[in-house]
Amino acid sequence: MVNLRRDARVAIIGAGPGGLVAAKHALEAGFDTTVFEASDDRGGQWHSSASHSGIWPGMQANTSRAMTAFSDAPPPADHPLHPSAEQVHAYLRAYADRFGVTERIRLRSPVARLAPGWDVDGERFDGVVVASGRFRKPQMPPGLEAFGGELLHSFDYPGAEHFRGRTTLVYGNGISGLEVASDLAPVTKVVSAFRKPRYVIQKNVDGVSSDWQWFTAFGALERRNLSPGELSGMLRERVLAVAGNPASFGAPEPDPDILVAGLALCQGWLAEVRDGRVTCRPAIAGVDDRAVTFTDGSREEIDAIICATGYDLDIPYLDARVWDVVGAEFALYERTLHPDLPGFGAVGQFFAQGPYFPLLELQARWIVAIWAGEVAAPDREAMRAALMPAPPIDPHNALATVLADELGVAPDLLARPELAEPLMFGPMLPPRYRFDGPGAQADAPELFSQLLAAAPRPPVDPDHIAALRRFGLGDVADLIAPRP
Repeated sequence: MVNLRRDARVAIIGAGPGGLVAAKHALEAGFDTTVFEASDDRGGQWHSSASHSGIWPGMQANTSRAMTAFSDAPPPADHPLHPSAEQVHAYLRAYADRFGVTERIRLRSPVARLAPGWDVDGERFDGVVVASGRFRKPQMPPGLEAFGGELLHSFDYPGAEHFRGRTTLVYGNGISGLEVASDLAPVTKVVSAFRKPRYVIQKNVDGVSSDWQWFTAFGALERRNLSPGELSGMLRERVLAVAGNPASFGAPEPDPDILVAGLALCQGWLAEVRDGRVTCRPAIAGVDDRAVTFTDGSREEIDAIICATGYDLDIPYLDARVWDVVGAEFALYERTLHPDLPGFGAVGQFFAQGPYFPLLELQARWIVAIWAGEVAAPDREAMRAALMPAPPIDPHNALATVLADELGVAPDLLARPELAEPLMFGPMLPPRYRFDGPGAQADAPELFSQLLAAAPRPPVDPDHIAALRRFGLGDVADLIAPRP
């Protein structure tokens, strides 16, 4: 890896959340920073009127306001628990203004070629961060060419009113698929088709946001220390207790192994199925004009198909010499670095289960801290041995724990007995990464406590406190356990 001089030239490609937070930290490190943005404003996907945005009218964030923010810029207190797309965009614009990023952005400046050197369309830089997003190129399933109705990807979903009175099939049951089906259900007949049934949790249960319930430091410990069988059984038991079995609502029953079945997030989809406004079908077997046949032999007459079938990797401006190093699947160390590409970093080139903003910030801080010499780069051979493509999904708490450890900003629970319990069992609020290590800020514990007090969270299971001893954290358990 490489250390850059204080006035080194750094290019950030993309002015979405990842690009903005990378630019902010690059500027703070003293680097001469330029942000290249293809559209007419900052914000990335949250710039909903841009052609590159897949956000539909009325869409709200799937993550809580506290987790849709960066560590030293808390969200406005008057935002709802799950802010609107317009509110998130306004937050990002204000963030860029506050930290001097806005004046460093070259709008309407798409990058055509990034070559080793680092050369951005003929302009030389000492370091570069790829932050152009993972939701750029919609993936369409094969076999639908003969469909005679309207066919589109959820990326291009224009809102429910466009489909009023038209039987609509939503293909796919990830978050977008379930959200679109739920959005449509009040105005038209909806068929929800998918290859594999999933468990479904709600965004908000009794005022508790899903990212406060499911993505904790303790949950990351479980993922690290339990066998797959133990982890699967434990997760399934918790999901059933909080959200119920989809089969109880009339949806197909998922595989008993929740790690095989997978997990989706949607507030209303299960209720829409229960109330008959959404009909479930298995995968599509074939289409003949507007007649759609499914793998169980059933048929439906469909007017429109919306494919919520994911996104292909899309970094078209990368020079072939960079692809030769990272491979077709863009294999990096911890989704961020490559030992054979000094001065190169990536932010946000993965799919996360849970909040993105804290992960993007941890990646950005790590890249900049290495370039600025604030932290040591990982050993090159260890990095090379651990190179891998991003998995299909990264649980937020697992990846956040890894990135925080790499950067050296995991909070010291023993140093703060009064916060040990929420730091372990509460939401992984962004200010936790400002308690210790590079970039520590004296007011971070107070900011953490303020955000924590702003919304409810579930009670701590005593069995989970006891489990800390099994994980080698008896000293933390002693701090947290209720006194007799």
